Amino acid sequence: MLRAPWRHLTVSALACLGVVAVPATPSAAVAAPAHAGVTVTAPGSPCAWPAVVRPGRLNFAFPETNATYWLTPYRLGKGDRLVVDGTYPSARFTALTAYDTKGAPVDALADYQISPRPGSKNPFAVPDAGTDPAHHRYQVTLKPGVAAGSGADTIAATSNSAASGAGFLVLRIYVPDNESDPAGGVPLPTLSVQRQGSGPSAMKTCPRADSAQGPSGPLADTLRKLVKDNAPAGKFAGCGKFTPSDPGFAPPTKVLGLFPNPYNKYLCAPLAYKSGRVAVVRGKAPTFPDTVNGQSVLTRTQLRYWSLCQNQWQLPYPVSSCAADFQTALDKKGRYTYVVSTKRDRPADATTDKGVTWIDWGPTDVSSLLLFRNMLPAGDFRNAIQDIGKGDDPAKVMGDYYPTVTYCTKQSFAENGPDSCTS
Repeated sequence: MLRAPWRHLTVSALACLGVVAVPATPSAAVAAPAHAGVTVTAPGSPCAWPAVVRPGRLNFAFPETNATYWLTPYRLGKGDRLVVDGTYPSARFTALTAYDTKGAPVDALADYQISPRPGSKNPFAVPDAGTDPAHHRYQVTLKPGVAAGSGADTIAATSNSAASGAGFLVLRIYVPDNESDPAGGVPLPTLSVQRQGSGPSAMKTCPRADSAQGPSGPLADTLRKLVKDNAPAGKFAGCGKFTPSDPGFAPPTKVLGLFPNPYNKYLCAPLAYKSGRVAVVRGKAPTFPDTVNGQSVLTRTQLRYWSLCQNQWQLPYPVSSCAADFQTALDKKGRYTYVVSTKRDRPADATTDKGVTWIDWGPTDVSSLLLFRNMLPAGDFRNAIQDIGKGDDPAKVMGDYYPTVTYCTKQSFAENGPDSCTS
């Protein structure tokens, strides 16, 4: 099968379901009872995909506003398996990832790595896949007792090839072609549990509008407790040497418990609110496949996806607002200018027709955290966040693609433009 030209990332190079990188060796998934008092229900209780992470549902762990994350807990014994029957969505990106009960990664498959079923084609891997969802089918098996990265459309359910254990399966979908349908115009994958020595048993899928998926659903408290138990209480670990009074972008300090995404890497910058002040972020924009406007996801570009998000720097780490690549205004040189401010402090010229993308500051009574995402860099693009090694200067590695951030008064921006906002 042909493969898209993205650099393959393994689960040892991770950043979180919001942002934070985790240690290269994830904690082992544990059998019952679950770690640290977190109760993980068995599949089928209450239904498949019982938790949805996005603003308006479960807003925690720095989610991206242009993506939706569905979670299903599992507990599998020796010889058991969880079979995922799905349809590739009409979207920019999708992936299936297994995590242990501490929110640490076990194994993952991105869209272009998943083989189609007989008679189907993968639209994330070949250009002639057509548009009929009936011919976009796939099947993935989640099972314990196999090594991560085994391939063959198999995801390890436990780390270290453990024969049994519990965890969470997460389905991610970024930028659906139809923004009103976060699932990308197809049904959510069906899940079937197959216990050793017995046939498969299908799970019912939770209704999309069901309250069980929201902030008061059966998994909400479990997930909040998981983040609280495995992330620093009341604060984020940090962004290199930078502080809210002297902001700048750096790779985030490693933190557990935030459901890492193996296909993203991040820079973060801490911010502090001050009345009459805005934050200005500038840099060169990487190219991306503009699927919202009809471009193929297989178009040769530098990144599959990138965005800038404003987040709240306190548990449970919610997102306030984001601007994705396709939502970002560029000047004639392909450079972006973001203004992050409250509505009251927004300069009159902070509009897309003036080449400026505005991002809502959100709550002002807590410190904030900007997150700059890079997803799946192309093999010949060497200025991505993924190219920053330990001890490297991000600005030198990324060159013009490195985002700079500085504070500026609303008045100065309004009178003299973004060029007056320099460090």
